[in-house]
Amino acid sequence: MEQRTENTITGREELFEELADVRDRGYAIDDQENIRGLRCISASVGGDDTILGAVSVSGPSSRFNQDRLHEELPKLMKNTANVIELNSEYS
Repeated sequence: MEQRTENTITGREELFEELADVRDRGYAIDDQENIRGLRCISASVGGDDTILGAVSVSGPSSRFNQDRLHEELPKLMKNTANVIELNSEYS
C-alpha cells in the first residue's frame, strides 16, 4: 500500500489489526493517514446482516484534537448512525 503521510498504514498485519479495532469499537478514524492535517471519523449504519451506509465527518486536525477525536466525535457518530438505522427500520 502506498504511503501518503507518515501516519498511513502500509503493512498488511497493521491493516488487519486496525480493522479488528474498528469492528470492536464501532467506528473508524483517519488520523491524517491520507492527507496531512485532515482527520476523519466514521461509523457504519446498519446491523450485522445489512449495512445501509455510513456517516462521517472530516475536519482540520486543529479542530479535531485528540480528546474530541477519541471521546466526543465517536459518541456523536455512533448515535447518529443509530438514529438513521432506527428511522430506516421503523419508519
